[in-house]
Amino acid sequence: MPEATRTTLEQEEGRDALFQAPAWQWRRAGQVGWWFKPEWGPVLIGPDGLRLDEWRRSDSLTTIKTGPHRVVYRADLPEGVVFIKHFLVPDFRAILRQWFRRGKGRNEGRRASALEALGIPTITPIALGEQRKRRFLFENYLVTHAIDRAIPLDEFVERELPSVSLPQRATMARELAQALGILTARLHDAGLVHLDFHPGNILVRRGTGDRIELAMIDLDALRTARVPLNRGASRDNLALLNHYFWLRSAKTDRRRFLKAYLEARQTPESDDRAFAREIEGATRDWAERLWRRWGRRCRGSNKYFTVGSDKQASTHAIASRDLDPADLRALLADPEAPFRSPKSRLIKDSRTTTVIETEMTVLGRPTRVIYKRFNPKKRLEAILNLVRPSRAWRAWQAAQHLVSRALPTPQNLVYLSKSPGRGLFRRLRAAETTYHAVVKAEDTVTLGAYVCQVLPTLGAEEQVATRRRLLRELALLMRTLHERSLSHRDLKSENILVKVDGETGRFELSLIDLVGVRLSHPLPRDRRVQNLARVYLSLREMPGGTRSDILRFLLTYRPEARARGDEWKALWREVFAASKAKIEQNRRRNRPIS
Repeated sequence: MPEATRTTLEQEEGRDALFQAPAWQWRRAGQVGWWFKPEWGPVLIGPDGLRLDEWRRSDSLTTIKTGPHRVVYRADLPEGVVFIKHFLVPDFRAILRQWFRRGKGRNEGRRASALEALGIPTITPIALGEQRKRRFLFENYLVTHAIDRAIPLDEFVERELPSVSLPQRATMARELAQALGILTARLHDAGLVHLDFHPGNILVRRGTGDRIELAMIDLDALRTARVPLNRGASRDNLALLNHYFWLRSAKTDRRRFLKAYLEARQTPESDDRAFAREIEGATRDWAERLWRRWGRRCRGSNKYFTVGSDKQASTHAIASRDLDPADLRALLADPEAPFRSPKSRLIKDSRTTTVIETEMTVLGRPTRVIYKRFNPKKRLEAILNLVRPSRAWRAWQAAQHLVSRALPTPQNLVYLSKSPGRGLFRRLRAAETTYHAVVKAEDTVTLGAYVCQVLPTLGAEEQVATRRRLLRELALLMRTLHERSLSHRDLKSENILVKVDGETGRFELSLIDLVGVRLSHPLPRDRRVQNLARVYLSLREMPGGTRSDILRFLLTYRPEARARGDEWKALWREVFAASKAKIEQNRRRNRPIS
């Protein structure tokens, strides 16, 4: 790192490098002491403190984020748009943290100054407020200018890029990869590492001539190592960022980013291919930890789900916050009510499950919902559910695992259990009857129905092309499912939904009936084979299907098998052996294969 840059960073790390006279003025308003730019003092601060109530009454204030540790506001003022971060101290741990690390608002301001010294665009502080009692720091505020015409990078990738023409999209993606690589290299050469390095904390805007410009935000997670990051630290920090793009961008774009990053580093890696493989491996390990954490969200109350119960009805539920609270209370009071509703339509009624399509209020709108009751299969099922998850809970948890891993499935809505009685069963929440509801996937049919009813109506040539495209999408879905550590032992055609894009004709597949989904990392080979065999058996009567279609399917599912000699043949033999074993098992049990 150049000596001038190192000196600047060390100066910015000093306690008094920012928020001091003459550039800043200080005054007390209420219980909060304020440092502010002179021209912004009257605009932001009134006799009692920050003018939040005034802005709220004039509809100038918008709450962007809210949580136990931080609230973020946007204020649209005549003098310009500003963002206010209100850092809270909900517990004694937060107070101690600020005693040792200083306030989050002060830290963000100092780190913004450090980034500015490096030439990295970032937030511009205009006011800092701190509430102190007996030298302890409590609530504090940081007010910053809005970065003009900038949006979060994830929003840019998911909304802006798809809206432009393909040639322009390719150009913008290339410029974005290069700009992001250079920005990251500057951070790492300066010994800076962002512990929450994801696209939501990077802003992007299109400058002169549609040139891509990036800026860093949320700087409380920025840490200073004071020396350029070594290979291991760089790899781990790049893996945080790569996790988002790993699921959403092509390898060529990620390779372009890495090339720009290595060229901009003052200590480049000698073997960029090996470094790329290390980043991919670290990304996969990080993704697995992150996915499992996201998968636990559906187990309790948080900003995505809420827990409810009705002691009188002996019911317990976990529901998405998108479900109307009145509907949740009605379900807790009487889980059987939807089955009697005139708005409901019976889909399936068997010994093990009863399924209806009904209507509930989701996000304030009437929405069609698939509501399933899992009937007790055995007399002792309530007791067995004490030592194993119920079928409804397995489906509920599996849907969350799929969503966490960006795999398509209908949205989880509510899991509900009803205890068989009072006393010990009620205290232990032994569920005899359980329920699971998901939002209905509109304009879809099952894969089995599409193969048997739609495919035969097509002309000969169109049928061949459609069958191959459909099998390719199915192979890609199964490959993604298995790469992300999930298996589905009942992966038959009736448990796969098909939606056809009216404009492009592209198939969109999603998974349902998730009781048989299991999470295991790494996924055992025998589970992969079992899943493949189950799909093969349910589609073996596909009109016009050939052995060549099976081979194409396997090579799409496992493309590396083509370059490894006879590996695809071994997989073929294992799948057929598992298929024969399943046929024999069902024959002994006198069950048909669906």
